[in-house]
Amino acid sequence: MLLTTEDQLVNEIADWLKKHFSAEMLSAERVRRGLMNEKWIVETNKGRLFAKSYHPERFKMHDPEFRGKIENALQLQLLFYQAGGPCPEPLVLEGRCMHILPCGRYMTVMMCCPGAMVPAGMIGEHGMHSLGRAAADMHAVWDSAAASGFGAAVPPEEPVWRLSRKEMERTWEVNWDAARDSSERVRNALQLQKAIVDSLGDDDFTPLTAGWAHLDLWADNLLFEGDALTAIVDFDRARYSFPALDLGRAVLSGTLSGRGFRKDAVAAFAEGYRSVRALPQGSLVRAIKYVWCIESLWWIKPSFESSSAVPVRFAEEMIHTAERWEQLDALLGGI
Repeated sequence: MLLTTEDQLVNEIADWLKKHFSAEMLSAERVRRGLMNEKWIVETNKGRLFAKSYHPERFKMHDPEFRGKIENALQLQLLFYQAGGPCPEPLVLEGRCMHILPCGRYMTVMMCCPGAMVPAGMIGEHGMHSLGRAAADMHAVWDSAAASGFGAAVPPEEPVWRLSRKEMERTWEVNWDAARDSSERVRNALQLQKAIVDSLGDDDFTPLTAGWAHLDLWADNLLFEGDALTAIVDFDRARYSFPALDLGRAVLSGTLSGRGFRKDAVAAFAEGYRSVRALPQGSLVRAIKYVWCIESLWWIKPSFESSSAVPVRFAEEMIHTAERWEQLDALLGGI
C-alpha cells in the first residue's frame, strides 16, 4: 500500500498542475465527504478546480482492469460535458482523465461547478424536473456514442448489476445468519426482505434495457442553484448496465421523505425525462423495484443501525420501499 500524507498529495498535485497546465495553486480546502478517497477544492490562478486522489484501500487501483473502468467512466463524463451536459469538465492529459502522481497515487482533476447539494428526500419539483431532463440527456448522449462506435461508449459483452435469484437468496442467508443478535427492527426488515424475494416471479428477473448508466445518481452527487440542477458529479461508477437504475435511484434519493414518496416530485422527474426520451407509464415503479432488489441486500445488514448517516439513509429507503411494496403500483404506477 502506498503510504502518503495529505501535505505530500497536495504538493504533488500542485506541481502537476503547474507543470502540465501552468496553473498556480493558491489554496486547497479538504472536502471530507465520501469514503476514504481524498478530495479538495483547489483555488488556482486559472479558476477553481476539484481534485480527487484515489485511496488504494477504497478502490483496487493496483488492478489495471479496474483502473481502466475508472478511466472509461471519466471518459464518459467528458463525453457528456462536451455534449453540453451539466457536469464538471475533467482535465485531460495525453488523452487520459486519470493521472498518476510521483508517489504512485492515481488522481483526477476537473473544473468546479457552481451549486450546492440538497438533502436527500428534499429536492423540489423544479429540481426533479431538471434532473429528469439531465438524466435523459446523459443517457441519450451515451446511447448515441455507443451506436456510433465511440471508444469509451462501446458496450462490453454483458451489463453489470443483472439480477440473480440465486445470488439474492445466498446473500440474504449470510445476512440472516449474522443477525442472530441484532435488534428486532433489523430482523423484521430482513424477514420482510425475504418475503419479497420469495414473491418475485420470473418476469421480475427479466433484464431491463441495457445501456450506459451513472449508477450513483443520488443527492450527494447532485448540485443545484435555486430550483435548477447545475451539475451531476462523481461518475466513477458509470458502467454498461441498465439506465433505468439511474431513474429508480434518483427518485428514491430525491423524493422519498419521512412521509413517503412526494408524488408531485416523482411526476416532475418523469416529465423532465420524457421531454427528451420515451418513458412508458409504470417504468419508474419497475426501476424503483429493480434498485431495491439490487441495493437492499447491500444496505439492510445486521449492523446498519450503527452505521454512518449515508448507509442509514439508504437502508431506510430500502425498508420504506419494502413496507409499501404492494402499494407502489397504486401510488406511482400511473406516472
